[in-house]
Amino acid sequence: MSINSILLLISLIVVFGYVAEWIFRKFQVPDILFLIILGFIIGPNVANLIDPISLSRLAPVFTTFTLLFLMFEGALSIDLKSFASGIGSGISIGMFNFFISSILVASVFYYLVRDIPTAMMLGFALGGITSAFIIPVLKQLDVDKKLYSIATLESALTDVLAIVLALTMIQIQILHVIDIKSVLSQIASLFAVAGIIGIFAGSMWIFLEYNGRFIDKDRNYLLTIAYLIILYFITEFLGGNGAIAAMFFGICLTNSKTLIFIGRRILMGKSGPSNQTSNGQNERVISRKEMDFYSEISFFLKTFFFVYIGMLLNVRNVNVIGIGGFIAVALMAARNLTPLVARGFNRTDRGLLSILFPRGIAPVAILLIAMEKKVVTDQLIVDTVYFVITATIILSSLRIFLYRLKQKKGPTT
Repeated sequence: MSINSILLLISLIVVFGYVAEWIFRKFQVPDILFLIILGFIIGPNVANLIDPISLSRLAPVFTTFTLLFLMFEGALSIDLKSFASGIGSGISIGMFNFFISSILVASVFYYLVRDIPTAMMLGFALGGITSAFIIPVLKQLDVDKKLYSIATLESALTDVLAIVLALTMIQIQILHVIDIKSVLSQIASLFAVAGIIGIFAGSMWIFLEYNGRFIDKDRNYLLTIAYLIILYFITEFLGGNGAIAAMFFGICLTNSKTLIFIGRRILMGKSGPSNQTSNGQNERVISRKEMDFYSEISFFLKTFFFVYIGMLLNVRNVNVIGIGGFIAVALMAARNLTPLVARGFNRTDRGLLSILFPRGIAPVAILLIAMEKKVVTDQLIVDTVYFVITATIILSSLRIFLYRLKQKKGPTT
């Protein structure tokens, strides 16, 4: 394609994304479903306007930044109270669903590959839900803050578990060595390092913006993104998870007023001012205008990610459709077990948690690594993983549509 044609196609995809989002608001049909269909049409299956293979070099960078930024932008809607009250539930729900799903998927793939490490790698890769779907959809559904925090935390937790455990299986296949203690310590390290660095980076950024002499609040949007990428690099370099650090960074920024108040009480005692600075300005370092800017970038990344997923879909192989469809339906059925560990929620919230089971960024990233290291070479496996991702998104989207229709008729208690 010519440069002009590529620019035109990018513009049309963005316009289509806005139309799909309007349809979601108007008719409750998730926009992500339409984005996948568009990717399928412009990909090799129909029009063949773009070959996803030609994007393979950019795919790892794009998927990494999409995960990083969506975690950051999604965290801007989390308040500390909801996060603190939901962290236990988020971890328990995430761990339960992740391992149930991983065992289920690994069992199916074992009959294809006849190799336990490879089957477990694929099981872990597809074990968790994706924030690329969860965060945008929950925002449009306008759910309770605690429920939003739990679902966001679950997606972050399962992304980390998927990446760490799947990459461990890849290393086992290469080195033929397993060290469970090392795996567990690595997971703990990823969260601990990410949490500490994310909170420290958020506190530093609040200080720089709050001071006002270092950063112009009205022109710092791109600088914040650059800071976010540096934060990701440092966290990964020090052995943490960059996406988790991005989440904690976002939580710090959006709760800056509370954090400043806590800091003042520690430094100045109870007599210190709480809600305003000495010149009467609002202390919240991130404005509504800035949040809208990040939301637009998130929309752009989400749009192109799911179009890319649609391009990867292969429906020409009956085995891919059969196996991938079976796994997707099994994952949907397994998700219905969520109420077993979500007893503290009302029936409506338990129902919503049970329909959020899409796969996305983590399995794409893991599969790219597995293919690069020659751990996965069978195209049937590759196409099946992409089909599972697409099918879970479609099924989850359809269940969300039915959920919205049911809610319109009257919420349950």
